Amino acid sequence: MKNNKLLKLQKFDTPTICNGLELLDQKYKIKGYSKEKFFCLNPKIKPMVGYAKTAKISSLKHNKKTKNSIRIDYYEYVNKGNFPKISVIYDQHKNPIGSFWGEVNANIHNKLGCLGVITNGSVRDLDVIPKNFQFLSKTLSPSHAEVSLMEFGTKVNVMGMEINDNDLIHADVHGAVSFEDNLIDDLLDAIKFVEKKEKIILDSCKSSNFTFSKFKKAFSKSQTLKYNK
Repeated sequence: MKNNKLLKLQKFDTPTICNGLELLDQKYKIKGYSKEKFFCLNPKIKPMVGYAKTAKISSLKHNKKTKNSIRIDYYEYVNKGNFPKISVIYDQHKNPIGSFWGEVNANIHNKLGCLGVITNGSVRDLDVIPKNFQFLSKTLSPSHAEVSLMEFGTKVNVMGMEINDNDLIHADVHGAVSFEDNLIDDLLDAIKFVEKKEKIILDSCKSSNFTFSKFKKAFSKSQTLKYNK
């Protein structure tokens, strides 16, 4: 990851990113973040921060283009664009029956600059995935069934989160959130404010001389701080 601003964002967990975004725009209290349960392959690795490469798949329908033809077109699409990247795959079936993601696709996407995948579909081959490559998926499945790529580079809705091609995504064990990369500077400032405000309360709670009176005073002090956009 060469982008220094993205490296700064990677130091924070996804809930902290959400806190900062909510200060910048109230819309982030109800949209932009994942809202469904998911499986996380590597809960202890650093958060993913990268640009979305989107696609839609089906386990039951076949694309009119040959399987190999559309896949190489898709891989060319993933290979282009901003680095680093996060693959975002929408499975068209409510109850996925086949895994597009496993050892082969994980290794391919890893070499094409992806940090991992976010999908409402299924994944497999968990023990042979490249180190520090992340899977956030709805479920697991041992078979790839008849998975076909249907389209790519279009808007998708995964885990209750609407994602466009090249949206910036921050994701970790808690879930994911997407936003425009022109917000990064303001977001970093907002996070500093949130941490400053929370520190007043946390210092009081962690004090060996804690009393409710001291906590009440600290809480009141924290509420006097106002964020100026």
